[in-house]
Amino acid sequence: MPILELLSRAEKLKQAIVNISKEIDHHLLALSPTTDLDNYKKFLTLQYSYQVEGENLYQHVDLHKYVDNLFDRTRLPLIEQDLNDLKHPLPNRTLQPRCFQHTDFAYALGWLYVIEGSQFSATTLGKQVEAELKLNNQRGARYLAKASECNKGCQLSHLIDNLELSDEQQATLIEGAEQARQRFKFYQAQFY
Repeated sequence: MPILELLSRAEKLKQAIVNISKEIDHHLLALSPTTDLDNYKKFLTLQYSYQVEGENLYQHVDLHKYVDNLFDRTRLPLIEQDLNDLKHPLPNRTLQPRCFQHTDFAYALGWLYVIEGSQFSATTLGKQVEAELKLNNQRGARYLAKASECNKGCQLSHLIDNLELSDEQQATLIEGAEQARQRFKFYQAQFY
């Protein structure tokens, strides 16, 4: 039996985006976001722009039925506070938030999985920011503290594994996650 058939739905989803996720993480690590404040501000600006695009995910009616405290999960206000702490202006909102209100549930869940569960080494990065830049969850690194909170990704993986989804919905779930990763890559190219 092929290994892919033994994987859970969440593991298959993770496997589907593993290459682009590694590429994105490798690129960010190479840019050393914790080397100095300028690099860190670029990192926050990248995260801000990406989170703006996904802002409306947290209002998706069907996601609210399955994901606890969805409103409270958004980290956009924390990034705004972090940039304000660092006296860095908010980036211009050149792109409007993506409209997820009437988006297919499985597609929106794929996006949410990426935004919530695929944080760029948030715990490690948070420790580096605290050690090297003297920032923390009270000043300048609120976003990283929230992003590294335990098992948001695990909660979503559990949900994904236990939902009843058709083959078409499973494909749509993967499509949403792939699109979310591609959009992050797009923003990454804008700021680095």
